Amino acid sequence: MLGVAASVVMQMTCFSLASHGQDADSMSVSSLRATGLKALQEGNRDLAIESADAIVRQHSNDARAIRLAADIYLRSGKVEWATRLFNRYAKVAPEQMPELWQRGIALYFSGNYGEAAKQFEAHRSVNPNDVENAAWHFLCVAKATSFDEAKKLILPAPGDRRIPMQQILEMLSSGNTEAVNARVNETKVGTAERADAAFYGDFYLGLYADAAGDLDRARKLLDRASKDAPHHYMGDISRVYATYLHSDDAKASVKK
Repeated sequence: MLGVAASVVMQMTCFSLASHGQDADSMSVSSLRATGLKALQEGNRDLAIESADAIVRQHSNDARAIRLAADIYLRSGKVEWATRLFNRYAKVAPEQMPELWQRGIALYFSGNYGEAAKQFEAHRSVNPNDVENAAWHFLCVAKATSFDEAKKLILPAPGDRRIPMQQILEMLSSGNTEAVNARVNETKVGTAERADAAFYGDFYLGLYADAAGDLDRARKLLDRASKDAPHHYMGDISRVYATYLHSDDAKASVKK
């Protein structure tokens, strides 16, 4: 399904994983996933992608494996492959569709804004308090229709205690970006709390700027968010997002 080029890459995977002391032809899904996640934590996207390639090649009939590979592809910036596998997983396990917020992000980067918005709407049924979900939905509606329409269709997300999520949610309707920065600045400089708050503040201020069509500001904020971002899921997504915002696809998505 992934084509000739992907097949060549997958054949190369065996050698490359073997060079890291592992027998790619006999690795379990769990082992390959662990290798991919470790590679992501070390900032080694190439090895992470190779691990996902091996999962697809060796475990293509395992629905769980397909979802795990899609996660690694998305975090590594292989958006088209991630989207394809998330869609495949959703078809074979439709009962899991509401859980797939990751699919919504992949669909956004693929330019399928309407389907992405539907995915975030579905996710709210299982995660109703997540401001991040509301923010991504806002972005996708803005791209699919208009910024003004997005402000009318904000998903409720009460009770998200993470700093500065409450201010981010309010920003979607009010446009008050300064409240986000002010809440971040209330945290103690040099602490893990401050680093975490600053990361999410810049990330979602950048997303809001993207939704508003201010590509220059969005780039500045996502470049800053991704610069020292941790190697967790959203940290990796920030790096993918920052790269995307400098692409021709991002320019084409700005409404004139």
